[in-house]
Amino acid sequence: MPTLTRCVWGNITWHTDPELRPEGVVIAFSERTGGRSVPPYTTLNMSDRVGDDPAAVAENRKLLMMALHLDPEVQARLHSCVQVHGATVARVDEPLSGDQVLPDTDALITATPGIPLLICVADCVPVFLVARGARKALAAIHSGWKGMLARISAAAVEALHDAYGIDPADISAYIGPYIGPESFEVSPKVAAQFAEAFPELPQVAHEGDADGEPTVSFDLGTAVSLTLQEAGVPASAITILGDDTAAKTTLYYSYRAQNGVTGRQAALACLLPETTEAVHV
Repeated sequence: MPTLTRCVWGNITWHTDPELRPEGVVIAFSERTGGRSVPPYTTLNMSDRVGDDPAAVAENRKLLMMALHLDPEVQARLHSCVQVHGATVARVDEPLSGDQVLPDTDALITATPGIPLLICVADCVPVFLVARGARKALAAIHSGWKGMLARISAAAVEALHDAYGIDPADISAYIGPYIGPESFEVSPKVAAQFAEAFPELPQVAHEGDADGEPTVSFDLGTAVSLTLQEAGVPASAITILGDDTAAKTTLYYSYRAQNGVTGRQAALACLLPETTEAVHV
C-alpha cells in the first residue's frame, strides 16, 4: 500500500513515499514555503509561466531538488511541459537539448534514470504513477477537470504500457494536494458531464452561489482514482493525500482561492541514477 509522508529540509516541505527511494525512485508534492519568490508568489513558486521572476523560480526549483538530494548533473536535466488541460502524454527517454519544456502536454513519462519530471499545479490534481515491477518507469500527470474528462490519467497508464511494457497491476499511484470537494463548486452543466463520465462519483447540489445560480460539488481526486482503477491500477495501490489547496493557502497555492494571481506548487519525480546514495528523510 503506497503512503505519503510530510518531510522537511530547512524551510522546504514536501510529501513523499519514503519507501520508494530504496527502490531508486523519488517523488515530491511540494508545499509553498521556503523559497525565494515575493508576493503574490510567496515563496516556493515552481512555475515560470505565472509572471514571477525567472531567477527566483530557477532558485526555487534548485532548492527543492537539493532537498531531494538530486545532484547538480541531475538537476540540469529537469523537464517540464506547457500544460493545456488536455490528454497528451509525452515520452522522455533522453534529455532534450536546449529548452527542456514539452509543448501542449499534460503528462510526462520516462524509464530513464536521472531525468526529473516536473508538473506545476494550484488546485488541479497532480498524480504520480510509479511502476514497481521488474521495469522501472514513472509518470507525472497534471489533471484539471477538463483533462479528467479526457481521461488523462488512463492515457498515462496506457502510455507506460505501450512504451515500456508496464503492467497496470504493477503501478502505485499517488494523488497529491488539490482543491477539495468543500471548496470546488461547478455549474450544473459541468456536473452533468462528470455524472455521465463517472456515474459512481457522488455529487452534492447546493442552493446557489453569490449570484443565486445553483452549483454542484464533487471530489476530483475520487474521479482520478476511478479512472486509474478502470485502467487496471489496483484500488489498494492508490493513495490520496487529501489536502485541500483552497482551504490551506498558507501551505499551498490555490488559483481559485487567490483569484487567479498566485504561484504553483510542484509535483516532481525522478528515477535515481545508480550512483545516487540512499537518503532517509
